[in-house]
Amino acid sequence: MTLRELLCRRREWSEEDTIFVVEPWSGDSAAFLSNEATETTDPIIQSGKCYAYFLEGFIARDFLDDLGAPDDVGEAACERLIRYAIDDA
Repeated sequence: MTLRELLCRRREWSEEDTIFVVEPWSGDSAAFLSNEATETTDPIIQSGKCYAYFLEGFIARDFLDDLGAPDDVGEAACERLIRYAIDDA
């Protein structure tokens, strides 16, 4: 699943979900949601890929909702979220 595809399903996430994404981050990067309680932001290896911590799911959802992004998240909103994760989170 790509980051954009994952973000389009944000209404289905729980408050405990965490997003991990393969770097370099883009809307087309492989991503997955983890609901495992983590005390660290260490990368996770899954299916031979290294997924870096991206954001807590509720933070990403709130950010996109504050932008007024539709459920079908566009590339521009996805890029703004990536910039937020890099610069402000």
